[in-house]
Amino acid sequence: MVEQRKEMLESFFRLSRKSFEAMKQPKKFGTDKLLYSSEIHTLDMIGKHPGITVTELADRQGIFKSALPKVIHKLIQKDLVYRYQETGNKKNILLELTDKGRIAVQHHFEFHETFDNGIMKKINSLTPEEYLFLSDILQELEQYIDHMEQQE
Repeated sequence: MVEQRKEMLESFFRLSRKSFEAMKQPKKFGTDKLLYSSEIHTLDMIGKHPGITVTELADRQGIFKSALPKVIHKLIQKDLVYRYQETGNKKNILLELTDKGRIAVQHHFEFHETFDNGIMKKINSLTPEEYLFLSDILQELEQYIDHMEQQE
């Protein structure tokens, strides 16, 4: 039984690494440019909130404002985003998607539809008891990892 538990732990870590690696790999998302996770998720947020400011974008993504200029600059260079000044308030810089940016966001949505549906099929096959058990385990593991990070 001890060996089986070690194998389960190894499987959990393998799954975590594979998920991390899969999300780290850039994809084209229907464009001619490779887009990293930070870029496509920034595009997604701009697409959901056209005319968003950099400050609002940072708040909505839960990141520091200082992390965005480099990402936004790359997105502008890739012709996925454009920026403009707010009428009557030249201090505010607003962001919107280009047509190419909208294509990338649509492909990102379709990617998640496919990816998430595959996982949801397995989750939906669980009995209510199995689902609750798995859900509790995952929540407890997340809390444990959060606690361990706070200890550092």
